[in-house]
Amino acid sequence: MTLSQASLEEKARALLSEPAALAGHSLDTWARMPRAEIESLQLEALKQRFAQLRDRIPMLKKLADAQGVERVEQVDDVVPLLFEHTVYKSYPPSLLEKRNFAQINKWLGKLVTPEIAEKLAAADVSGCEGLDDWFERMDKAVPELRMSHTSGTSGTVSFLPQSVNEWRKACQVRKMYIWGMAGPDTPDPDLHTVYPYYRAGYLSHVRANDFLIEALLPSEANFHPAYPSTLSSDVLHLGAKIRAAQAKGTLDRLEITPTMKAKKLAFDKLQAEMPQHLAAFFERATHELRGKRVYIGATWNLLHGMAKAGLERGLEGVFAPDSYITTTGGAKGVVQPQGWREDVLRFTGAKVLNETYAMSETPSGSHARCEHGHYHFAHTVIPFLLDPETSKPLPRTGRQTGRAGFLDLGADTRWGGFITGDEITVEWDKPCACGRHSAYVAAPIQRYSDKNGGDDKITCAATEDSHREAMDFLTTLES
Repeated sequence: MTLSQASLEEKARALLSEPAALAGHSLDTWARMPRAEIESLQLEALKQRFAQLRDRIPMLKKLADAQGVERVEQVDDVVPLLFEHTVYKSYPPSLLEKRNFAQINKWLGKLVTPEIAEKLAAADVSGCEGLDDWFERMDKAVPELRMSHTSGTSGTVSFLPQSVNEWRKACQVRKMYIWGMAGPDTPDPDLHTVYPYYRAGYLSHVRANDFLIEALLPSEANFHPAYPSTLSSDVLHLGAKIRAAQAKGTLDRLEITPTMKAKKLAFDKLQAEMPQHLAAFFERATHELRGKRVYIGATWNLLHGMAKAGLERGLEGVFAPDSYITTTGGAKGVVQPQGWREDVLRFTGAKVLNETYAMSETPSGSHARCEHGHYHFAHTVIPFLLDPETSKPLPRTGRQTGRAGFLDLGADTRWGGFITGDEITVEWDKPCACGRHSAYVAAPIQRYSDKNGGDDKITCAATEDSHREAMDFLTTLES
């Protein structure tokens, strides 16, 4: 399907189900879609997605019933239905401590469609010693899902019930950008991926590896991780709990099970072997991949760590200049060192570092930073700008500053709308000098928690009673 064919309804269905096909898998066509066309497609796609999910996701139905939202006429109609960004970690923490994964599955069942909820409820999770066991069981019990989790820097991890289709659609869009390195519609059958982290795991950006390999590479052999092993979610969670306990002064009260102690010892052994893995990693980079076009996508700190380690070995300009290097994730409260971008480009030899504004909750869309420093909103994600005090929608005109909200149109077994903790400034009307047609983030992104000294109380745009009732419904788990 191309833009010159089909009705608005058919194009909107393509945006929901095969966004890359909507543009004929052409990056040039995708990038040049007129602003009015993007917005009309997004509105029609939102109408279709809301109609599909409104009565099928219990949490969404509870909130929509309370707000009296039966249908969508304008994009702002769904603002009262945007979930707080904490919704995916709203399960009672005691369930995870007691390894009561049956109840966690019941909680998740209120956030997904009935077919998925039924399989979650039927899954045998008895004997799961921790997150690693549970995620492995879920992959087998609910093959339509590939759940992931966030880093849990607050001490509590979010569980994201993302479908296999979500991941695949996101990677097809990513492929347009990467193949576009050599020009529109030019695939590279010999593309290699360098990944400066673990081969596998359930952390969101590690979870994507399987789908990137499927979409981008001729074979698994073309994927080159720094550490060819699986990142333990249990150890990540333990580390987050330790940091949170240290911050609260309650480390002496933290209980660690024998199973977790054993996993921690295994992780420590792996850490001790990291220099050997890094040496092998850079050996491959120097000899097997030198001068080749590669794709590298990682958080900024992983990219910079790889670049520093390579530069210390005297390695510069390792890959082809038109290699596609991309990063996302933000600083996460860490002061980024001066010159980290230059280090990455000097080590890799790439001409451009492609930066994006994205989050684990919206895998279908990353907002690309242009040469003028603006983040342009992806076609597959509808942005919202909300009053920071009330979360009511701000005008979608002029230049406005407020709290960011997003609706991921690619979410098909869960509701993709949520409110973030980010303050952003959006330019809705003035075209960017780069020539892209979309609205864009026109100023540095800041977290309200950083701005307010660690405090960030999000007020939902729904009435307080209806939102509280919906959250109570989600977190009340009958035995």
